Amino acid sequence: MIAIKMWHRYDPATGTYSPLHCTHAAREPRLEPLTVRVEDVESGTAVEHAFPRSPVRIGRSAHNDLCLPQRFVSAWHGLIEFDTQGVRYTDLGSTNGTLLNGSPVEPRSTVPLEPDSEMSIGCLRFTLPPREGGELEPESTALDSPTTEHPAEPESLLPPGGITAMMKKLAAVQTDDFEQAWRRILVPGAVIGRFELLREVGRGSFGVVFEAKDRQLGRLVAFKAVKSGRESQVMFRQDLLQREAEAVAQLNHPNIVSLHDVGTCESGPYLIMELLRGETLRARMRRERMPLPEALEVAIEMAWALDHAHAAGVIHRDLKPANVFLCTSGQVKVLDFGIAHVFGVGARNAVGTPAYMAPEQWRQGPQDARTDVFGAAATLAKMVTGRLPYRVTEDRSAVLEPGARPRLDAPGAPPQLTALLQRALSPNPADRPRDGRAWLDALLEIHEALDKTQAMTAEQRAGARSGARAKTGKGDDRQVWRSGAVVVAAVAAVSAVAALAYLLLS
Repeated sequence: MIAIKMWHRYDPATGTYSPLHCTHAAREPRLEPLTVRVEDVESGTAVEHAFPRSPVRIGRSAHNDLCLPQRFVSAWHGLIEFDTQGVRYTDLGSTNGTLLNGSPVEPRSTVPLEPDSEMSIGCLRFTLPPREGGELEPESTALDSPTTEHPAEPESLLPPGGITAMMKKLAAVQTDDFEQAWRRILVPGAVIGRFELLREVGRGSFGVVFEAKDRQLGRLVAFKAVKSGRESQVMFRQDLLQREAEAVAQLNHPNIVSLHDVGTCESGPYLIMELLRGETLRARMRRERMPLPEALEVAIEMAWALDHAHAAGVIHRDLKPANVFLCTSGQVKVLDFGIAHVFGVGARNAVGTPAYMAPEQWRQGPQDARTDVFGAAATLAKMVTGRLPYRVTEDRSAVLEPGARPRLDAPGAPPQLTALLQRALSPNPADRPRDGRAWLDALLEIHEALDKTQAMTAEQRAGARSGARAKTGKGDDRQVWRSGAVVVAAVAAVSAVAALAYLLLS
């Protein structure tokens, strides 16, 4: 089996991509799950967690892979990454920090974790038990999800070269009768290869999606039939586009929908992806305005996906609420990474959705990671303010006007967030965060500051309530004392009356 190691690299200094020569190597063996032992030194309890894939995010937010409820743990505290080269840890700028073998870990710096390393967050101690043996059995897994029948198994990826092979087959297929073939072939109950179509779950300009059963592996998947544009066969002969398509297929991250397989049939090309349960961010936003904390959480999860994709040299080019999926399991998944232009749905430079397109997309100019940052920021702005940052029609956007500035009226939003959105939505790409990593770091910093402020406010309220209770307690004591005095006085009066009566009657 052949594995593609890297196709092209993004240079943050110049904001450009430089193509690399195609290099091949034997496929690396599947990684063993990483086991992390978490011990509470105060209570003496310990639990082991097994994680089938990297990275492992640690924090108090429920969106983390390892969720820790303790207040001294930041919402997004740290990140553990592991591969054949070893295990590494990064503190994400947490408030209370992390200790490694008794020494503080520098925020946003990556340090190696050896088998005998001991990492601490407050009273929690983290160690990496040996791969074999051990006293505890793994209690949880980072991939527990109701969306698959085998949640403990790592997601399988499309074999390298799969898209290239599929597109070569597509080049020999006549495209004139795709619409007629769709109506005849893509119906519930149809069997295409090893996939049985069960029911239609979505349809759009891109194609149609069915819930399907993989009869070979016995699992449910999403079968996505793609409308192939006439230019796709020509476009895919471009080497750069072909390399990018293969890089897209190898993306493997909890916040990116997994691509399992591709193929062609009489109805055209199709993609086999993991089946998701839930709704799109677009559907969620149509029901009601999202609270700021929830909007930030979703934006951060999107940023994790961008960080991973940009590191692999992959640009999305069409970030929008309809391409963000909110799973019932709590995960956020980014859909359609770089796939649309591969199949010729639109011209490569112009692909995108007008409401969320950066000015360089409107002008069909060079695009890079900062183009995705613009789309992500426009999505966050819509979540926070309830409207688009620029007036837009199908043919024109206010972002193209001289001196354009985004509309960001968001009552209650911290000034740091407004300033970040102003930068990220700048018409000038040089003013934006350079890539998904820079965008993620900025969002995590704002989230941490907001979380810290909320914690301080909660403590002040708790203190105020305690003070009120203490004050009420003293008042009660005084009331009890007064009641006691009245009782004593009454008893004394009764005694005096009794004594007087006794004297008069004697």
